[in-house]
Amino acid sequence: MGTEFNPQCALLDVNQAGDADRLAVEAGVSVADMMEHAGKAVAREIARRWSVRSIVVLCGPGNNGGDGFVAARHLADAGWPVRVALLGTRGSLVGPARYHADRWLGGVEPLSHLALQGAGLVVDALFGAGLSRALEGPARETLAAAADQGLTIIAVDVPSGVLGDTGEALGAVAAALTVTFFRKKPGHLLLPGRLLCGELVVADIGIPASVLEEVDPDTFENAPLCGLPPCPGRRKMVTNTTAATH
Repeated sequence: MGTEFNPQCALLDVNQAGDADRLAVEAGVSVADMMEHAGKAVAREIARRWSVRSIVVLCGPGNNGGDGFVAARHLADAGWPVRVALLGTRGSLVGPARYHADRWLGGVEPLSHLALQGAGLVVDALFGAGLSRALEGPARETLAAAADQGLTIIAVDVPSGVLGDTGEALGAVAAALTVTFFRKKPGHLLLPGRLLCGELVVADIGIPASVLEEVDPDTFENAPLCGLPPCPGRRKMVTNTTAATH
């Protein structure tokens, strides 16, 4: 990675983000710990922006759902009335997602529009940026119902249905806040994903900074804080609408 680029402005595609997670594990950071940090960050950012009110956390069958279970636990511990709705069954969860689901002591409802009843806020922890197909079934129906009802949505990583590499939307609905981890992805900045993310926060989940050198990203956000010189080599700079190669 060239020293002329601000590493804070690096963008990681979905494969690179997976490599960063893998390298963090090799450096001694467990996936369960990263998931704990991620869910705690989501809960913290929610509490910074909204007063205590009823909240429903929509959890998917993978690690994004595990982040949701952690967020639910931290919000409940802070006195928020929290409900969890799960796509699938708790018994089908595996690995760190199952570990954190087991730490959630509240009830778990099936994912459907019925889970939205009485909710003041909705956490979308269904799918992360790696989803490569259109939303369907209860996931699509529940998020569409939340949007139709004008509910405020907080997305974990990306709004479910936004492709992390391109920003393409496949059934996604708009979030007021998106909390992602370690570094942004191109899909956070490229339309229509940028408009669906709402406010974007990048949270530290314990991935060592040294991991970035090994991942060696070649795409950077084109923003004033990045201090990028004009065309300093063959790198990609991404604004909030388009990508250009230099």
